[in-house]
Amino acid sequence: MIDRTTIALGFVALALAVLAGARGGAELAAAGLIAGGKMLLSVVPLLLAAFLVAGLVQVLLSREAIDRWLGTESGVRGIVLACVAGALTPGGPYVYYPIAGALLKSGASLGVLVAFVSAKNLWSITRLPYEFALLGPRLTIIRLAVTLMVPPLLGFVAESLFGSAIERIRAEVAS
Repeated sequence: MIDRTTIALGFVALALAVLAGARGGAELAAAGLIAGGKMLLSVVPLLLAAFLVAGLVQVLLSREAIDRWLGTESGVRGIVLACVAGALTPGGPYVYYPIAGALLKSGASLGVLVAFVSAKNLWSITRLPYEFALLGPRLTIIRLAVTLMVPPLLGFVAESLFGSAIERIRAEVAS
């Protein structure tokens, strides 16, 4: 079953193809479609690996282990583990969102999920060499120092304000 997001994105792609055709003819529309196809082919191996990792995370981590280490009752330990996992997870959104989705389906708390995604975006270890090289050590260390408490804080805030909605969120994602 195709969801609303896929349908909406399909309409956006169609509208952009029509716009490209109106502005530059069939050649411009075809060039856009070819560029999109090349992009898709370049990320297929990464997507495949990411979804395999997400599926393996789901089957290897039992519901009991997730509940204990990353569930609602895990508290500080779960949020800290999620922050460390987020910082250490390589790759971009094609990699970490499937993992976050697998954790969601497996029973992770809302605070853990928010901390994981936030840490991935703010503390990514794999991005540090580029940041040091391009921005310098001083700016990199300042940015890290300023953002150090953000992922755990976001995890605690999300859990305390919206944690009770996690089952409803799981149900919405599953449908």
